[in-house]
Amino acid sequence: MILDSLLKQAIQDFNKKKFQKSMKLFEMILEENPHNSEIIVNKAVCLAELGKYEESLEELEKVLAENPDDFDGLYNKATTLYDMDQYEDALSQFNKALTINPKDTNALCNKANVFVALGRHEDAISTYKRALKINPGDIEILNNIGIVYAGDKQHYKAIEYFESALNEKKNDIDSLCNLGNSLLEIKKFRLSYECFKQAVKINSKDFDAMFRLGIACNNLNKPEDALEYFNKILKSEKNNNDVIINKGYSLHLMGKYKQAILCFDEILNDDPQEMNSLYFKAKSTAKQNNTQQAYVLLSKLLELEKKNEHSDHDHDHDHEHFLNKIKKDPDFIGLRNDQNFKTLIN
Repeated sequence: MILDSLLKQAIQDFNKKKFQKSMKLFEMILEENPHNSEIIVNKAVCLAELGKYEESLEELEKVLAENPDDFDGLYNKATTLYDMDQYEDALSQFNKALTINPKDTNALCNKANVFVALGRHEDAISTYKRALKINPGDIEILNNIGIVYAGDKQHYKAIEYFESALNEKKNDIDSLCNLGNSLLEIKKFRLSYECFKQAVKINSKDFDAMFRLGIACNNLNKPEDALEYFNKILKSEKNNNDVIINKGYSLHLMGKYKQAILCFDEILNDDPQEMNSLYFKAKSTAKQNNTQQAYVLLSKLLELEKKNEHSDHDHDHDHEHFLNKIKKDPDFIGLRNDQNFKTLIN
């Protein structure tokens, strides 16, 4: 009876994320029953949650030494190896676990997560889809598939899965935000705005959704609304650089170039090489007809971009280079007769 009480308290502490307390209680149970594989696994999970991965693996090996086909031992060994960024080893353990229980959707989804980490996105999608066949309509799996498609720039496919998730649970915030993000990427700004607006209506403290709502507002030429959202976020996250930059862009769109530059300078004072701030500051400076200063900022920006591309072998080649953006940006029309600017962009 005492052991039952200890187990009940340990589980309660674990669910409250009190992992140290929970582990101590599991250890007390193990003093009376040292070969209880379920309790050993529970202790190992606590260790992993506390970041003690090596100790967690040692506990799990005790279980697997007694029974190499213990599903929980294999599954938790796999998740711990994943947390240690040992993806190939994690994949091997998930495969062993799935040999024992091929319909365990948690193991399938975590195996798919490993494939994502390894950049094997087609394998990840096919594995998520196996899980979805077992558990149709699972909104987490639907979102995970959509996220992988979105990561591969296949936003129309991604949207299908996000919408399917919303058909299962129409006010799910994660699904709304994921859908809104893909709609932003394909420039469906009005539809994106509606997704984020609904998400913020459901949870007014979801600052990520509010941030994306502000971006949608800027793209809909509603910078006053965007500014309101960014200011709300900054009341709680005053050093959020992304929000500060986008607030500056809202002010730029409103023609308040001096105030916009103050926002960009706030970032550049801490990080003089922050490229988005340099770009937007150049835009506002150009609109103030300060051709020379705009040229200096753009020169620095392009030099930094070139330097970063040479040094960063993992650079995302799908992004639009700043040079192309500068050439197309109407804010720089006033510079196009300047000889230095012509030389810079040609």
